Amino acid sequence: MINQIAGEQNLHTHTTYVDGALTAEDMVLAAVERGCASIGFSEHSYVPFDEHYSMPPDETCKYIREVNELKRKYGGIIEVFTGLELDYYSDWHPDEGLDYIIGTAHYIKTKVGFSAIDASAKHQEQVVNDCFDGDFYALAEAYYENINDIVDKTKADIVGHFDLVMKYNDDSRLFDERHPRYASAALCAMDEILKKCRLFEVNTGAMYHYGKREPYPSVFLLKELNKRGGEVILSSDSHDAVSICHAFHEMRELLKTCGFKYLKRLTKDGFVDDKLR
Repeated sequence: MINQIAGEQNLHTHTTYVDGALTAEDMVLAAVERGCASIGFSEHSYVPFDEHYSMPPDETCKYIREVNELKRKYGGIIEVFTGLELDYYSDWHPDEGLDYIIGTAHYIKTKVGFSAIDASAKHQEQVVNDCFDGDFYALAEAYYENINDIVDKTKADIVGHFDLVMKYNDDSRLFDERHPRYASAALCAMDEILKKCRLFEVNTGAMYHYGKREPYPSVFLLKELNKRGGEVILSSDSHDAVSICHAFHEMRELLKTCGFKYLKRLTKDGFVDDKLR
């Protein structure tokens, strides 16, 4: 059987430093076993109001040292990159030791404080009812208005799970992605982001963990991203060994139908084109 993961790269990887199932070294070994050409770590940055799902500064420095040591230890076997998933509301991040930053937003600021938009379907519905009068489009508009300047806030090299607000919306259970209010909010944010960062991850994490049918961004948004000259990189947002490079073969085929001709891949010399095969 052909290994459809062989030669792939995943830059969105989590460990026991926050909410992953394995240590960084175990994830490197899993990537080697699965035939990956390279792996990058992007543990959650420090968020002062949610320390359960983020690394405090001292742990962040320890994490960077460990991953950079793994880079040296396994350099002849697999290429390892040191990254950070930097949240919109992070108020501290290291100035050195990183190869890349994935900019993401997991929260919005509401009248009751900071609310996670992806904690659970029940929690998301509660936020909508308590803070947006039951209007899911208003939640989506607030989320996208929030991330208009995510590149300025995080200095992102890659924009992560752009439409995270869609996490629980398979089959348009909560709102219609083509509705003018939703589409306008999402595309306005995309246009603003593209002025400063053209690289968006195609994230299969929720497909693996929750059975979501489409990646982030959705097919609708991927087609719009391609029309606007955006670029893409595959990501599995892995929290365990089995999820590494989940559905990458299918995503390559999907991206071709969306009009993309190549992916981006990180190398020691920066991002390069990887023709869709």
